Amino acid sequence: VELSLCCYNEMIPCLSWVPRGVARERPVRFELSAEEYSRVKAIALEEELEENDNEVIPIEQVLHEEGLECEIDGSINDLPPELRMDEYDDEDDEAPDMVMNYDNSDDEDNYQILGQGDTALAMMENFGNHGDKEGLEDDEDEDEQDDRIRSTDSLLVVAMTEDDFSHLEIQLFSDDGGLFVHHDITLPDFPLCVAWLDCPPFLAKGQQLAVGNYIAVGTFSPAIEIWNLDVLDPLEPSAVLGGEDPAKKALKGKKKSKKSDKLLKDDSHQDAVMTMSWNKTFRQILASGSADHTVKLWDVTTQSCKHTFTHHTDKVQSVVWHPTEAWLLATGSFDRSICVLDCRAGNAPPMLSASLPSDVESLAWDPFQPQQLYVSLEDGQI
Repeated sequence: VELSLCCYNEMIPCLSWVPRGVARERPVRFELSAEEYSRVKAIALEEELEENDNEVIPIEQVLHEEGLECEIDGSINDLPPELRMDEYDDEDDEAPDMVMNYDNSDDEDNYQILGQGDTALAMMENFGNHGDKEGLEDDEDEDEQDDRIRSTDSLLVVAMTEDDFSHLEIQLFSDDGGLFVHHDITLPDFPLCVAWLDCPPFLAKGQQLAVGNYIAVGTFSPAIEIWNLDVLDPLEPSAVLGGEDPAKKALKGKKKSKKSDKLLKDDSHQDAVMTMSWNKTFRQILASGSADHTVKLWDVTTQSCKHTFTHHTDKVQSVVWHPTEAWLLATGSFDRSICVLDCRAGNAPPMLSASLPSDVESLAWDPFQPQQLYVSLEDGQI
């Protein structure tokens, strides 16, 4: 298949395919942070307690507190509408515990809150006939049809920069040959590398068995941002690996310090993140290489660095996991060397290493002959 892409005036430093079929058919509108989700749950609990309280308070007491007088004759038809408890809709009581309906009294602003670990996703409820699958296709407007991602569609994540503005374009390539930008994500820094992963960056009941749709982004900043590709309007990443430490930043505000002082987390890279590779077998592991000469292994579920390798003496330009031996990691650097690490051995020297005539640009294992490692060099050689 040949894709004819329009010409861009923007720079495209990196891109990545999203495996077909992993994206949500109907992406959610936005993602709630842990703090926002806690507030929503608190509001829902408060409303539930109020509802339970209303069930046990005698109606005579309610009327008295409201300053109303009326005879109780077994019928509540004479009561004000807001006190006719038997006429309330009971549909919400049948919803699962993890789902809450958040109604802002406007059909266009109704969201369904879906719990996901410590965070939550908010989905618009006004798709088609509100759950009527038979009339869903007919009732969808053009925008809703464009938002829909079918199992036969392919997604391509393209990192783009023009002047000082950087963003991710999630482009949809349909089976009928159509290509358009499905949605985009604004980035705070110039992107240098991206890596797709399916492991959500949080723990659920001490483990992580769920499958998601995420993209890790490395930039000129020491932090690695993980964005949820199933969210249409994300304001911030789902997780950040390394980067600035809020506690140190707050401490700096109280004490005088030089502007050059780095307020980074203890396990953070110290310079730009130039390359990343996700481990498809050990799904929680993400490898990264940096201009600070180090290679780090991250556990995305706990958002912490598990190990740091310091075998290179210059910028690390490429890292890639072996396709079958999941503990082997190949690394390439501007120190004109490549290494193969056994990540089970910790700080042991590399299993293999080789010197090269030029700086390393990228690495790739041969999926059909996994003992072969291809290296592209700055001088054009492979």
